[in-house]
Amino acid sequence: MLWGYAGVFPGAFNIWKGDQLMNKLRFAAEHGFKSTGIGLGEMKDPARRDLIAKFVAEHDLQLSVGLHLKWLDADFDTLRRQTEEFFKDLEAYAPLLRAPIVTTGVGAYHRFMRKPSLSEQMDRLTEAFTPIARACHQMGRPFGIENHGDYYCADLVELCKRVPHLGIFLDTGNTYLVGEQSIPACKLAAPYTIGTHFKDHYVHPDPATLTFVIKGAPLGEGDVGLREIYMALLEQAPHPKKLVLQWEMVPPKEMDPFECLERSWAFVRSLPEATR
Repeated sequence: MLWGYAGVFPGAFNIWKGDQLMNKLRFAAEHGFKSTGIGLGEMKDPARRDLIAKFVAEHDLQLSVGLHLKWLDADFDTLRRQTEEFFKDLEAYAPLLRAPIVTTGVGAYHRFMRKPSLSEQMDRLTEAFTPIARACHQMGRPFGIENHGDYYCADLVELCKRVPHLGIFLDTGNTYLVGEQSIPACKLAAPYTIGTHFKDHYVHPDPATLTFVIKGAPLGEGDVGLREIYMALLEQAPHPKKLVLQWEMVPPKEMDPFECLERSWAFVRSLPEATR
């Protein structure tokens, strides 16, 4: 398993001044993580490319790559040109980044929209993702779509059944954003999961405002059920030893972020087959 850190970066972590990407890479390396995400645009400038590649090699990092296009807006000729350019860059730069997976999302769209309907969205994504998932599979860098507060895990499982080699980049906490029960939803996604945003929350309903309140929590201390979800991934993910588990740690407002970090590491170290 590959443990990484995708966020959140409170001010105390000193990420936002100067070169934010390099600051994030340094933070990961200094705190025991081996992965985070990157856009291939960071690799265009030769000097910057050399800087990033050198740091990745020296610290034994593996950076996941994001591919974010207007899947439901752009015409297919545009998407084809953009994906062809992406794969040229991926072929050139992925070895330098030691990229294990490629991730995506759909932006502002979600399953509750009337137009396009959920069925129309799934048809469109099936057509757009089929050649990309196949190409990523052939490169040995699986392609996964994140549940980003837009679709049920069940929706993405059905999409995976329609698109050969498509996987899920599972955000454990985002299940709550669309009203799912986190443990059943994540267990349903587990057989298709190639990586995660490993996240925990404290949650409670607020009848006065007709809302479901979601707050940050140290990993393992909230209501998501991370231990049970982790065990499901260990048992059911297609390649458990290759899972990319990137934290999205949201410290509670009253907790020092570094304390939250240490408490989260204590939980992760208690998981079977999880090593820092």
